[in-house]
Amino acid sequence: MKKIIMILFILSFAAPSMAATVGGPDITIPEESLFLKEEAVKTTLDRFEFDMDIRASMNIEVNFKKNLTSSQEVSNAKIEGQNYMLKFSAESFDIIEPYIMIGTSDLKVKWEQNGNTVTVEAEPGFTWGMGVKTKLMEFKDYGVKLTMDIQFRNADLNIDKPLLNGAGASARDEKCEIKEWQIALLASKKYIVPMGLRDYYIVPYTGVTFSWADVDVSFKDGNSSGPPYPLYSTYNATEDSHIGLVFGCDVMPSLLSWYLFNFELRLINETAFSLGGTMKF
Repeated sequence: MKKIIMILFILSFAAPSMAATVGGPDITIPEESLFLKEEAVKTTLDRFEFDMDIRASMNIEVNFKKNLTSSQEVSNAKIEGQNYMLKFSAESFDIIEPYIMIGTSDLKVKWEQNGNTVTVEAEPGFTWGMGVKTKLMEFKDYGVKLTMDIQFRNADLNIDKPLLNGAGASARDEKCEIKEWQIALLASKKYIVPMGLRDYYIVPYTGVTFSWADVDVSFKDGNSSGPPYPLYSTYNATEDSHIGLVFGCDVMPSLLSWYLFNFELRLINETAFSLGGTMKF
């Protein structure tokens, strides 16, 4: 559409003169074609990644549901909630990027045990993690890059509100610790999106994940007659399915930008969505 408008604009001046258009005197303008511009953008983005030694990211993750499995005593277990994480990373030679994560989690765990419906709402608490991202392979003819991400995350929380069949319970000897391991294999490709005076650069990606969680939530009901008090526990529950799919996209407003945005959706073994922003230093 832009080309059609430009041709009509030029013809509106050249056609009435009925003479051959001479054009500008500088034969080097335009210096680059759209194809060469795409190559320049790819090279610049690669240089952007290479030169960016330190990154800081903020991620907001909303987990709508992750089904869990445990012993025969526990059924219909699931976890949901939000994670708010700061991520600091250092890149080396555009190949490997180790990182650490710190933040807080606001989570809820539900399950059924011995005919009772148990709900545990945890207090927002400290969450930390670490990981490494590495480039495995790049197919330059297609502009596709394969990347692997390995990470571990730990949330050590306190129980805020335990419920038994919808009624409040008194938690004694409580524990709420959630450990997560994840390996992701991702394929990505860079694109230019013309937006008038400022082009946007997007990197969509997709891949598969293998994750393993250890959800250890337990308490004794102090409202019951005792001791001994009845124990309600997930008994180190883990995911019902360990394989998942991930779809995401990085968006950078321009080549001169010092920040980018991230959008990510995870499906199958969980239903989760996250928003993130990354700054370079």
